[in-house]
Amino acid sequence: MRKTERLPRGALDRETVVAAALAIADRDGLSGVTMARVAEALGGSPMSLYRHLSDKQELLDAVADLALSESPRIAQDKRPWRVRLEEFALESRRNALRHPALIEIHLENSVRGPGAAAVGLDVIALLHEAGFDGDASIRGFMVLRNHILGAMAWEISRFRGGGEEFAHKVEHTFVHEDTPADSPLRRLGEVLSVDPEAQFTFGVRCLLDGLEAELRRIKRRARQEQ
Repeated sequence: MRKTERLPRGALDRETVVAAALAIADRDGLSGVTMARVAEALGGSPMSLYRHLSDKQELLDAVADLALSESPRIAQDKRPWRVRLEEFALESRRNALRHPALIEIHLENSVRGPGAAAVGLDVIALLHEAGFDGDASIRGFMVLRNHILGAMAWEISRFRGGGEEFAHKVEHTFVHEDTPADSPLRRLGEVLSVDPEAQFTFGVRCLLDGLEAELRRIKRRARQEQ
């Protein structure tokens, strides 16, 4: 909706406001989301938004929940736990590319909505079902979450302009005039810009290998204590 198309009184609802805020955040970054800008995009006044959201923090929580709602939940089937976790991680990456604001919100704010809680509970439940104890299930969830956030913060900030831009920025970060010609750092841009999803998957599988090794230790300790 163009800002010149004024909405009649009472035409706004919470879903419309949150969707407009998410569109602004994806386009302009989190700093671009203000009550005034969202109201302008909808053809209303800032005060009209406060009938649906108490403040900007509630708006950001709702924006994060909306973006998370587009990421599929962990499949409830009989496939191995790590297959389902890898699938979840890849879908989380694709959703982050659709909604780059989601990563920024996670990094700069505490996401308190029901969508974020549901994601965490899903991962913890799957790990517990696989045989991890309560503490290890929670730690496993945080390890996976932190990998996804870190990897996507890097990819979104460096790769959105395409492979050539990504390679240039990677090289600018790690390669300098005094970097030896035979240093493997000079190949970072070449390797990482070819297929960012493959790089992300490589990290997820290394993480899952570590979790699988930890699960074997947990089960071995349990047998010894019997």
